[in-house]
Amino acid sequence: MSLTIEQVLNDAKRLVERLREHDNAADTLIEQTTTLHKKIDAMKQYQEEVEEMNQVARHRPRSSLILGIQQENRQIRELQRENKDLRLALDEHQSALELIMSSYREQVSKLVMANRTEQVAALSTNMVYMVFIL
Repeated sequence: MSLTIEQVLNDAKRLVERLREHDNAADTLIEQTTTLHKKIDAMKQYQEEVEEMNQVARHRPRSSLILGIQQENRQIRELQRENKDLRLALDEHQSALELIMSSYREQVSKLVMANRTEQVAALSTNMVYMVFIL
């Protein structure tokens, strides 16, 4: 069995192509492991920070936690009352504004009617005067 140079070159080319594919696959794996390593580090850091915050919370007496919650509840109730008062005041202002606007519209309507009546009266006076002149 005799190998020709051409066969050896073809085999070498195939080996080189396979080595390139393996090299690319290895690069991809390295990138993926690097990314995974970064994610694991971030998760560890997050876990450490959570544990640290839990430690701080555990050292805080329950009475101070309850007191803080009660103060927040009082503030929420006060804000709710203030919100209710503001809504009532807004409703009152809207009612007053509607009353003022309806009165304004009525006065403007009366003024327009009076103006029209005066114009009609002036026109009839002018017509009567013209009739007397003729």
